[in-house]
Amino acid sequence: MPIYYVKPDSDNNFPDKDTTPVLEPADGLRAVNIPTTSVQYFTRYWWMYAFKGENSQEVTAPGNLPNLDIDYLQSLIDQQVEQAEKQAQTIEGLQTALGSATKAQVEAQQQFVTTQDQFQKQFVSLSQQIVAVQKQITAKAE
Repeated sequence: MPIYYVKPDSDNNFPDKDTTPVLEPADGLRAVNIPTTSVQYFTRYWWMYAFKGENSQEVTAPGNLPNLDIDYLQSLIDQQVEQAEKQAQTIEGLQTALGSATKAQVEAQQQFVTTQDQFQKQFVSLSQQIVAVQKQITAKAE
């Protein structure tokens, strides 16, 4: 059973609502044993619990606490929504990166084709020049 330390209210009947339960003892704080199954309730609604006696470490839970099952399920839903939003952001980032990479690849391919065309034209021009020079040499040799 976890032990929490709370500041009693002025009548010493309930924990003080303006303070928060802590796990370490300190002056002016009162130790209370909280069953493990009630920790979620107590840490959320500590000021609603009544002390059982003047020096007792036991408290009594009020009967009007909200259903934590709904809170727990809402917390799970919130966590899943947050995870889904993060995944959507990651997917969006990956799609942007993929788009940039695809664009860069297309540009590189276009540049390669342009460069290849230029080399082919230069090769044809050089080949024609070589043929012309060979004809001149052959004509002089005759």
